[in-house]
Amino acid sequence: MIFDPGTTGHAGVGQNTNRHRLEQVMHQALDIAERAVFSKKELLDLMKACNTAFVSMCHKELSDALNDLDEFAKEFKSLCLSRQDNIQALEKETLETVASDLGIRDKIRQVKIRFRHTIEQFQADVVKLDHMNNTDHLTGVFNRRFFDRQLALELDQALKEKTWLHLLMVDIDDFKRFNDTYGHQIGDQALKTVAKHIQTACQAEAEKIGIPFFPTRYGGEEFAVILPAVEPGLAETIAEAIRKKIHQYTFVIRTSDGTIKHKGLNLSVSVGGAALDHGETSDLASRCDTLMKQADAAMYAAKRAGKNRVKIG
Repeated sequence: MIFDPGTTGHAGVGQNTNRHRLEQVMHQALDIAERAVFSKKELLDLMKACNTAFVSMCHKELSDALNDLDEFAKEFKSLCLSRQDNIQALEKETLETVASDLGIRDKIRQVKIRFRHTIEQFQADVVKLDHMNNTDHLTGVFNRRFFDRQLALELDQALKEKTWLHLLMVDIDDFKRFNDTYGHQIGDQALKTVAKHIQTACQAEAEKIGIPFFPTRYGGEEFAVILPAVEPGLAETIAEAIRKKIHQYTFVIRTSDGTIKHKGLNLSVSVGGAALDHGETSDLASRCDTLMKQADAAMYAAKRAGKNRVKIG
């Protein structure tokens, strides 16, 4: 709560003095508005002054309302680094409300409405920014930044709950030759298609058991999939579903006018998998590194065995 704890909350005590204090705050708000120089600090300072004057004039109901307003202010402050235009508009509208002829409760209600509207806009921005930060811009699956963080979280959770954790590494076979033959633009389209098939295969299995999986573009033509709480048999089933879905897809390359340039093209992937070893005693970072190395080694074993196959270590 942002108010002076020394101020009494009983109505009828010092009413004239408190009304005078409130009028002073209103005049201060008008003066600041006329100068058109109003920072976030001044806004918070003004709100403190208003709260101090309000509390002495109102009943407990108003105190509760102010307490709610304080929570809005805290939430707003945590999100105010974006949408500077919205912040300035909120400052202006708050001043206008404080300086208006509305009753105290109406003033607070109006300010809360404006705060909530601005916060909702900020929250939408945060969701969008979070998506951008965690998503590979080309393929639409999770990116390496997300992968590193999520693998550590899932590994830590698996250790605490003593559950399975599998990691799949998926690498497109002979992708360099595909790129050299058809060009990087076609190669990018192929990466998008492979990522979509990985995502689709993961979603199909995840929906059956109600646990989210995390398909990721690990780098270049290599993808990774984090499979929390998945037993070895299901991990292999998912890996095989990914391999089969990609191998069965036939690529058609068209020119800009839609004419078919190449058809009947197929890609394949080699998939390696590894499970968390609960008996290992190293720290979390080392366990993550070990799991990635084991899954990577299994993937290269699949390539050495002839490619287009699955190896679960």
